[in-house]
Amino acid sequence: MNPKLVLTLWSFRKEVKFVLLAFLTILMLPVIAVILLTQVGINVISDKLVDQNPTNQSIQIKDPTTGEVTTEIHPTVVWPTKGVITLEFAQSSMYQVFHTGIDLASKLDEPVNPAMDGTVIYAGEIFWGYGKHIIIDHGNNVVTIYAHLNKIYVYKGQKVTTSDVIGGQGQTGWATGVHLHFQVNVYGIPVNPRVFLDNQTSNIQI
Repeated sequence: MNPKLVLTLWSFRKEVKFVLLAFLTILMLPVIAVILLTQVGINVISDKLVDQNPTNQSIQIKDPTTGEVTTEIHPTVVWPTKGVITLEFAQSSMYQVFHTGIDLASKLDEPVNPAMDGTVIYAGEIFWGYGKHIIIDHGNNVVTIYAHLNKIYVYKGQKVTTSDVIGGQGQTGWATGVHLHFQVNVYGIPVNPRVFLDNQTSNIQI
Protein backbone atom coordinates (compact mmCIF):
# COMPACT_ATOMS: atom_id res chain seq x y z
CA MET A 1 0.00 0.00 0.00
CA ASN A 2 1.15 3.52 -0.79
CA PRO A 3 2.83 4.96 2.35
CA LYS A 4 1.44 8.41 1.58
CA LEU A 5 -2.09 6.98 1.43
CA VAL A 6 -1.60 5.23 4.77
CA LEU A 7 -0.28 8.44 6.31
CA THR A 8 -3.22 10.41 4.94
CA LEU A 9 -5.78 7.93 6.30
CA TRP A 10 -4.02 7.92 9.68
CA SER A 11 -4.17 11.71 9.88
CA PHE A 12 -7.94 11.53 9.39
CA ARG A 13 -8.52 8.70 11.88
CA LYS A 14 -10.70 10.83 14.17
CA GLU A 15 -12.87 11.90 11.27
CA VAL A 16 -13.16 8.30 10.05
CA LYS A 17 -14.22 7.15 13.52
CA PHE A 18 -16.85 9.89 13.64
CA VAL A 19 -18.22 8.93 10.22
CA LEU A 20 -18.36 5.24 11.17
CA LEU A 21 -20.10 6.05 14.46
CA ALA A 22 -22.63 8.26 12.68
CA PHE A 23 -23.26 5.53 10.10
CA LEU A 24 -23.75 2.92 12.82
CA THR A 25 -26.13 5.22 14.71
CA ILE A 26 -28.23 5.73 11.58
CA LEU A 27 -28.40 1.96 11.06
CA MET A 28 -29.47 1.38 14.67
CA LEU A 29 -32.16 4.07 14.82
CA PRO A 30 -34.95 1.85 13.42
CA VAL A 31 -34.10 -0.89 15.93
CA ILE A 32 -34.01 1.57 18.84
CA ALA A 33 -37.30 3.11 17.70
CA VAL A 34 -39.01 -0.29 17.53
CA ILE A 35 -37.79 -1.18 21.04
CA LEU A 36 -38.94 2.13 22.51
CA LEU A 37 -42.32 2.05 20.77
CA THR A 38 -42.87 -1.55 21.88
CA GLN A 39 -42.13 -0.73 25.51
CA VAL A 40 -44.26 2.42 25.45
CA GLY A 41 -47.06 0.43 23.85
CA ILE A 42 -46.90 -2.23 26.57
CA ASN A 43 -47.06 0.46 29.25
CA VAL A 44 -50.08 2.15 27.67
CA ILE A 45 -51.95 -1.12 27.11
CA SER A 46 -51.16 -2.56 30.54
CA ASP A 47 -52.71 0.48 32.21
CA LYS A 48 -55.98 -0.34 30.44
CA LEU A 49 -56.15 -4.04 31.31
CA VAL A 50 -56.54 -4.00 35.10
CA ASP A 51 -57.71 -1.59 37.75
CA GLN A 52 -58.79 -1.52 41.37
CA ASN A 53 -62.37 -0.88 42.40
CA PRO A 54 -61.99 1.16 45.61
CA THR A 55 -65.64 0.61 46.50
CA ASN A 56 -65.48 -3.14 47.03
CA GLN A 57 -61.69 -3.71 46.86
CA SER A 58 -62.05 -5.92 43.80
CA ILE A 59 -59.66 -6.11 40.87
CA GLN A 60 -61.25 -5.32 37.54
CA ILE A 61 -60.16 -7.24 34.45
CA LYS A 62 -60.88 -5.28 31.27
CA ASP A 63 -61.39 -6.24 27.65
CA PRO A 64 -58.12 -5.43 25.83
CA THR A 65 -59.97 -4.18 22.75
CA THR A 66 -62.68 -2.04 24.35
CA GLY A 67 -61.36 -1.27 27.83
CA GLU A 68 -64.68 -2.33 29.35
CA VAL A 69 -64.72 -4.30 32.61
CA THR A 70 -65.41 -7.97 31.85
CA THR A 71 -64.71 -9.51 35.26
CA GLU A 72 -64.28 -8.43 38.86
CA ILE A 73 -62.23 -10.75 41.05
CA HIS A 74 -61.59 -10.78 44.79
CA PRO A 75 -58.41 -12.83 45.22
CA THR A 76 -56.45 -13.15 48.42
CA VAL A 77 -53.12 -11.63 47.43
CA VAL A 78 -49.78 -11.82 49.25
CA TRP A 79 -46.36 -10.46 48.46
CA PRO A 80 -44.52 -13.47 47.00
CA THR A 81 -41.35 -13.08 49.06
CA LYS A 82 -39.54 -10.97 51.62
CA GLY A 83 -36.91 -8.51 50.50
CA VAL A 84 -36.00 -5.04 49.35
CA ILE A 85 -37.61 -3.71 46.19
CA THR A 86 -34.76 -2.94 43.81
CA LEU A 87 -36.72 -2.21 40.63
CA GLU A 88 -40.36 -1.30 40.09
CA PHE A 89 -42.63 -2.02 37.15
CA ALA A 90 -41.98 0.16 34.06
CA GLN A 91 -38.72 1.52 35.44
CA SER A 92 -35.59 1.44 33.31
CA SER A 93 -32.13 0.26 34.21
CA MET A 94 -28.75 -0.03 32.51
CA TYR A 95 -29.88 -3.42 31.19
CA GLN A 96 -33.42 -2.70 30.00
CA VAL A 97 -35.63 0.16 28.87
CA PHE A 98 -38.83 -1.14 30.44
CA HIS A 99 -39.07 -3.46 33.45
CA THR A 100 -41.98 -5.89 33.18
CA GLY A 101 -42.35 -6.69 36.87
CA ILE A 102 -41.10 -5.96 40.37
CA ASP A 103 -37.69 -7.13 41.64
CA LEU A 104 -37.34 -8.08 45.31
CA ALA A 105 -33.88 -8.88 46.65
CA SER A 106 -33.06 -10.93 49.73
CA LYS A 107 -30.80 -13.85 50.64
CA LEU A 108 -30.21 -16.97 48.58
CA ASP A 109 -33.14 -19.42 48.82
CA GLU A 110 -35.39 -16.90 50.58
CA PRO A 111 -38.80 -18.66 50.33
CA VAL A 112 -41.08 -17.68 47.46
CA ASN A 113 -44.86 -18.14 47.67
CA PRO A 114 -47.58 -17.79 45.05
CA ALA A 115 -49.08 -14.31 45.13
CA MET A 116 -52.51 -15.91 44.63
CA ASP A 117 -53.94 -19.42 44.57
CA GLY A 118 -53.64 -21.12 41.21
CA THR A 119 -52.25 -23.93 39.07
CA VAL A 120 -48.62 -24.28 38.00
CA ILE A 121 -48.43 -24.26 34.20
CA TYR A 122 -44.63 -24.15 33.93
CA ALA A 123 -41.77 -25.04 36.26
CA GLY A 124 -38.36 -25.27 34.66
CA GLU A 125 -35.22 -23.52 33.51
CA ILE A 126 -33.86 -21.67 30.52
CA PHE A 127 -30.26 -20.53 30.42
CA TRP A 128 -31.07 -16.93 29.59
CA GLY A 129 -33.76 -14.44 30.56
CA TYR A 130 -35.78 -15.83 33.47
CA GLY A 131 -33.42 -18.70 34.32
CA LYS A 132 -35.22 -21.08 36.69
CA HIS A 133 -38.80 -19.87 36.85
CA ILE A 134 -42.39 -20.79 37.60
CA ILE A 135 -45.57 -19.65 35.88
CA ILE A 136 -48.91 -19.94 37.68
CA ASP A 137 -52.37 -19.62 36.12
CA HIS A 138 -54.96 -17.91 38.34
CA GLY A 139 -57.88 -17.98 35.92
CA ASN A 140 -59.57 -14.99 34.29
CA ASN A 141 -56.55 -14.61 31.94
CA VAL A 142 -54.26 -13.76 34.87
CA VAL A 143 -50.88 -15.49 35.28
CA THR A 144 -47.90 -14.74 37.51
CA ILE A 145 -44.21 -15.39 36.86
CA TYR A 146 -41.50 -16.04 39.47
CA ALA A 147 -38.05 -15.80 37.88
CA HIS A 148 -34.31 -16.20 38.64
CA LEU A 149 -35.02 -18.89 41.23
CA ASN A 150 -32.28 -20.98 42.79
CA LYS A 151 -34.63 -23.87 43.59
CA ILE A 152 -38.03 -25.02 42.36
CA TYR A 153 -40.28 -27.10 44.62
CA VAL A 154 -43.38 -27.52 42.43
CA TYR A 155 -44.30 -29.21 39.17
CA LYS A 156 -46.51 -28.49 36.17
CA GLY A 157 -50.17 -29.14 36.94
CA GLN A 158 -49.81 -28.75 40.71
CA LYS A 159 -52.45 -26.74 42.56
CA VAL A 160 -50.87 -24.19 44.87
CA THR A 161 -52.05 -21.74 47.51
CA THR A 162 -50.51 -18.60 48.94
CA SER A 163 -49.16 -20.58 51.91
CA ASP A 164 -47.12 -22.97 49.75
CA VAL A 165 -43.39 -22.43 49.25
CA ILE A 166 -42.83 -22.89 45.52
CA GLY A 167 -39.15 -21.99 45.28
CA GLY A 168 -36.25 -19.96 46.60
CA GLN A 169 -34.69 -16.72 45.44
CA GLY A 170 -31.65 -17.11 43.23
CA GLN A 171 -29.47 -15.65 40.52
CA THR A 172 -30.21 -17.84 37.49
CA GLY A 173 -30.68 -16.52 33.97
CA TRP A 174 -29.99 -12.87 33.28
CA ALA A 175 -29.56 -11.68 36.87
CA THR A 176 -26.86 -9.54 38.44
CA GLY A 177 -27.64 -10.61 42.01
CA VAL A 178 -29.90 -12.78 44.14
CA HIS A 179 -33.50 -11.63 43.78
CA LEU A 180 -37.00 -12.56 42.63
CA HIS A 181 -38.44 -11.07 39.47
CA PHE A 182 -42.20 -11.10 40.03
CA GLN A 183 -44.42 -10.44 37.04
CA VAL A 184 -48.18 -10.39 36.44
CA ASN A 185 -49.54 -10.92 32.94
CA VAL A 186 -53.14 -10.27 31.89
CA TYR A 187 -54.04 -11.58 28.45
CA GLY A 188 -50.32 -12.29 28.09
CA ILE A 189 -49.35 -8.64 28.60
CA PRO A 190 -47.30 -7.50 31.63
CA VAL A 191 -49.26 -5.25 34.01
CA ASN A 192 -48.23 -3.41 37.14
CA PRO A 193 -48.17 -6.01 39.96
CA ARG A 194 -49.05 -3.28 42.45
CA VAL A 195 -52.60 -3.23 41.11
CA PHE A 196 -52.85 -6.62 42.83
CA LEU A 197 -50.32 -6.22 45.64
CA ASP A 198 -51.56 -2.83 46.83
CA ASN A 199 -55.09 -4.15 47.17
CA GLN A 200 -56.24 -3.79 50.80
CA THR A 201 -56.78 -7.54 51.04
CA SER A 202 -53.07 -8.10 50.49
CA ASN A 203 -50.87 -9.54 53.21
CA ILE A 204 -47.69 -7.55 52.62
CA GLN A 205 -44.68 -9.63 53.67
CA ILE A 206 -41.90 -7.12 53.11
